[in-house]
Amino acid sequence: MCVVALIKLGGSIVTFKDRPLAFNAHAVEGVSRALKQVAYDDGGVPMIVVHGGGSFGHYYSVLYDMHSRPAGYSVEGISRVRCSMVDLNNRITGIMLEQGLRPYTIHPSSFISAGKVTMGSRVDELYSMSMHGLIPVTHGDVMHYGDSLYYILSGDEIMSILAERLVQNVSIALFTLAVDGVYRDMKGRELIKELRYASDASMEDVGMDVTGGMRRKVREGMRIASLGIDVWFVNGLYPERVVDVLRGRDTIGTVIRGSKG
Repeated sequence: MCVVALIKLGGSIVTFKDRPLAFNAHAVEGVSRALKQVAYDDGGVPMIVVHGGGSFGHYYSVLYDMHSRPAGYSVEGISRVRCSMVDLNNRITGIMLEQGLRPYTIHPSSFISAGKVTMGSRVDELYSMSMHGLIPVTHGDVMHYGDSLYYILSGDEIMSILAERLVQNVSIALFTLAVDGVYRDMKGRELIKELRYASDASMEDVGMDVTGGMRRKVREGMRIASLGIDVWFVNGLYPERVVDVLRGRDTIGTVIRGSKG
């Protein structure tokens, strides 16, 4: 059975979240080089990549007061969020290509229809692409819900959507952050090596993340782990940790062990 790794490039990695529309090219280059090490070598790891919006999509989401609940948001805001995410995606995939990867952008509206309904056969296409040398890349976005309603879909939620559909073929789910993992206490920076219960973790949110911050990541991580898939949270600013996880080695970070039932 061929398996694929699900990899989330957090908004705090691909952008500088404290500055509007600030792309972190250096961090994306580092993560791309790490992915190259494990994607195409002997016994390479097929992968699907999801990236967040950081100071691009989230900036406009906050500016226009847009959230994950469907509503009749500003049409200008909807347009600006979408355009900013396309811009960010183009920057990320451009660097991936320069670093020797073969990205293929799939916007989430290609496999999630109105009303948050997942089109399973289209998700299967992402898996098929990954098995033939391409790296499907999708992202958080503003999505049409129906009529004049729209909503913000987070990259973290997309990770769960992909995991649920491809559960029999997913080897691992990896979330890259700008911190070392999930902390028991943000002030003391006590890192949780293995997270068993969401209540163990610090739920303090950072900055302007309208999609739920660390709460959303831990919640979606628990959801994925309940499918029997190991979930890792590591600092993407240290690309060697990404390599360690994808090669099955222990590293600095937080893991939720996959367990069904």
